[in-house]
Amino acid sequence: MKYQCPTCQRVLYNRRLNHCGFCGAQIPESLRFTPEAIAAIGRQMAELEEQRKQRQRAAEKEEAATRKRAEDFARSLSGMI
Repeated sequence: MKYQCPTCQRVLYNRRLNHCGFCGAQIPESLRFTPEAIAAIGRQMAELEEQRKQRQRAAEKEEAATRKRAEDFARSLSGMI
């Protein structure tokens, strides 16, 4: 199903809003997400954000470990000279 504004016929890009993002017309309730669906979307977005943060922390740890290994290697080489 295509969700379009009944006034301007543009695609509704955010069905959480009660008005059209283009023309500002009121969007009928039948075209909008229910409060329960909005809450579920919010929970899902929070979970995705937490996963993103966990990946970022893991990447930062890996980067720090790689940097430390490189520094240790450089020190070991300088001791050989």
